[in-house]
Amino acid sequence: MRLHKIQLKNYRGVADCTVEFPEHGVTVIEGDNEVGKTCIPEALGLILNYRDDSKDKSIKAIKPVGRDSSPEVTVELSSGSYRLKYFKRWHRNKNETALEVFAPQRQQLSGRQAHDRVEAILNDTLDRNLWDALIIEQGSGVGLPQFGCSTLGAALDQAAGGEAFGGDGEDDLWQRVEGERAKYFTPTGQPNKDRKDQSKDLAELQANTSSLSNSLNQIQANADEANSLQLAEAKLEERYKQASQDVTDLSERWQATEELRNQAKHLKSDHGTAQDKLKMAEDAHSRRQELIQQVQSHEQNQTQLQAEAQRSAPELARVMQRNQEAKQALEATQTSLTKAQDALRQANEDRDYLRNVIERQQLAERQNKLITAERTLGEAEALLDASQVDEEWLEQVEQAKLQVVSHQAALQASAVAVEVTALAATAALLDGKQVTLASGEVTQTDVTDTWDFQIPDTVHIKVQPGNSYQELAAAVRSSENDYERLCQIGEVATVEQARRKIAEQQEAEIRRKTAQAEIKESLRDLTPEVLAQKAQNLEKRVAEYPTKRSSLTPLPDDFEQAKQIAAAAEEAEKKCRVAFESAQASASQANNEIIEAQRTEATDAQKLESAGDALKLAQQKLQTERASQPDDELQAAQDAATVNLQATASELQKVQAELQALDIGTLDAKLKNARNVQAKAEKELQTNQNRQVELRGRLEAQGEAGLHSELNQAASKLEHTTRQQNQTEKRARAAELLHQIFHEHRQQARQRYMTPFKSRIDQLGRIVFGPSFEVELNEDLKPVKRTLNGTTLDVEQLSVGAQEQLSVISRLACASIVSPSGGGVPVVIDDALGWSDPSRLAAMGTAIATASTQSQVILLTCTPDRYSHVGNASVVRLPIADSVSNP
Repeated sequence: MRLHKIQLKNYRGVADCTVEFPEHGVTVIEGDNEVGKTCIPEALGLILNYRDDSKDKSIKAIKPVGRDSSPEVTVELSSGSYRLKYFKRWHRNKNETALEVFAPQRQQLSGRQAHDRVEAILNDTLDRNLWDALIIEQGSGVGLPQFGCSTLGAALDQAAGGEAFGGDGEDDLWQRVEGERAKYFTPTGQPNKDRKDQSKDLAELQANTSSLSNSLNQIQANADEANSLQLAEAKLEERYKQASQDVTDLSERWQATEELRNQAKHLKSDHGTAQDKLKMAEDAHSRRQELIQQVQSHEQNQTQLQAEAQRSAPELARVMQRNQEAKQALEATQTSLTKAQDALRQANEDRDYLRNVIERQQLAERQNKLITAERTLGEAEALLDASQVDEEWLEQVEQAKLQVVSHQAALQASAVAVEVTALAATAALLDGKQVTLASGEVTQTDVTDTWDFQIPDTVHIKVQPGNSYQELAAAVRSSENDYERLCQIGEVATVEQARRKIAEQQEAEIRRKTAQAEIKESLRDLTPEVLAQKAQNLEKRVAEYPTKRSSLTPLPDDFEQAKQIAAAAEEAEKKCRVAFESAQASASQANNEIIEAQRTEATDAQKLESAGDALKLAQQKLQTERASQPDDELQAAQDAATVNLQATASELQKVQAELQALDIGTLDAKLKNARNVQAKAEKELQTNQNRQVELRGRLEAQGEAGLHSELNQAASKLEHTTRQQNQTEKRARAAELLHQIFHEHRQQARQRYMTPFKSRIDQLGRIVFGPSFEVELNEDLKPVKRTLNGTTLDVEQLSVGAQEQLSVISRLACASIVSPSGGGVPVVIDDALGWSDPSRLAAMGTAIATASTQSQVILLTCTPDRYSHVGNASVVRLPIADSVSNP
């Protein structure tokens, strides 16, 4: 479709507005806010979609405010092979529709017939999905379009070299395939509600049939179990009687062994008592031996400690002598070190003083340079600040002077030359002034204004310059005025003075930069105040040092000599320090040795004292124990306890032999097992009898209750439902297979024709974003990713401006592909690219111009310069006078 012309009357706030559009290229419709730009695409949509008697709210909204008039829209357009003019008027009783078809056959219709005819033409020739995709309405944001339209699909497939896939026939077949699949599956590929309900019914029938069958089987199992339990009851009664008899017999045998078991128990107790008495006697004898050994050990230890104390006395005397010698050496090195440190301190102070003398001179030089540079900087900045002219002004003055010279030369060249020769002496009037001419005198002049020459009563000559000369004279005056005005701005009289003034400014700028560099070099990392303070402090220290210096040694002659003296003093101080530290270490070691010797002496004395105390305590304890019970009594008590233990052990062994012969353990095990067998037989008999009672009650309560008949009916219904479900599942699998194959075929076609569309978007995008630009499309041909400089981002991650630019580029690419095949529609962009920076706007202008060579692009904007870079654009300016208000 192509839009040729549209006219709005009484439309919202628009009184009368007509816009014509070229068939190809870009039309930019400019206008301030509320002049009716957005009304143009809106009116086109209303006239094509709503009858003149429509009561829709969108029709009511276009009624003009404050005027009793009906809105009118007239549009001229081409669609397919049709070219037509279409008119509509809405509201009140003035509604009207008129259609005039110019091609392929002329036709005129009105009213409902005209509306239906236009609708039929557009249904036959216009891809409405494409129309919706290529419009960016005001306030619609930066969303990317969905290009799921058959026109683009056919154009792309043809561009890819294949037969068009996705036309009306294929789309209808695809819809039928999807419809057949929808009978069995949800859009996500899951079984739909009908199939789920059928599976649920089948599962319920299977569960009911299984339940009935289980019920019948359970009744039969209960009857069989009751018969079996009745037969087993007699055997269980016999087993219980036999187990009871075994318990009675074994209990009588166990009672007969009771007396012998009690005797063995008493003998075990007597044997244990004998063992305890023997243990006590052995422990008492062992403790007595330990006390004897402790006394002997303490005596040996005391003797050894006395010998060690005698050996350590001479060593303590030697250590004390070494400590005294180390103290004397330490005092001598301390004195030498103190003298060396004083000499080093004085040498360092002298060196620092002489360094301060040098630094004082350097700081003074920096201060002098700083003061000079600041004065130069102030003078240069004063000159520059006072000047109101620059090099551009000088260029203007020079150009103005060239204009004056050029115009003066042209005026001189076009002036009329007049020459008068007096043939005899005569009196004359020249421009009203009395002159006398001698015979043969010649008067010459270039006439630039009216020239008047009279010989009274004889001749009157009047010469006037032509119009061209007057024009040149006016140009001379104008150029002179411009020249004088420019000279006055700079307060100069000539161009030479202007050049000198600019030269002075340039020299001042050089002096300013030089002064700034000098100030920076002089200050370095300081401020002027800090620099002055440092110089003042340094001057004070230099002046005070000679008066405070108290050394008897003379002050070095210069800084280098001071450094040498300081270095020598430092070396001497290091040597003295090493000697002092060595003597200090020796004194410390000697002191540690005497402390250790004294500690050893004290420790030995303490050990000897403690050993004597321990020996006395052990001897007293041994004497006390022997007084209470002599050593021979302890030995006699141990021998008696040993004899008693042997006697009780013999008696116990004899009784245990008799019990072992009776096999008491086996008899006890048999009695316990017999009692367990009796309890088990009794429990099994009771369980059998209780189960029989339970089963007889259950069989009496259940019966068969017609379960056989009910089971047969359920099985028949289950078979029928299973057969139906199998048939449904076969059809579902067939529909899914057909859908899958057809979908794969469509995807292959989409992949085939996606390439030219992507290439076209990449081509236009590289104009805007650069040569590394590339997009990725989804199945609906919508850009979803952008790659730039090797970085790939989702479209949603891009800035608003980049998204908006990509939105416009994709629509332009679509239009440029479908338009050559005759199936295109205008690209209408209302108030877009508001988020784009100036450089991107310029590049977008190139992209729009490139894409519009075979398509129709309509741009609406309230910012005139926004599309100034679209080279092939036709600009239509909507004046404010054409509108009243635009809600």
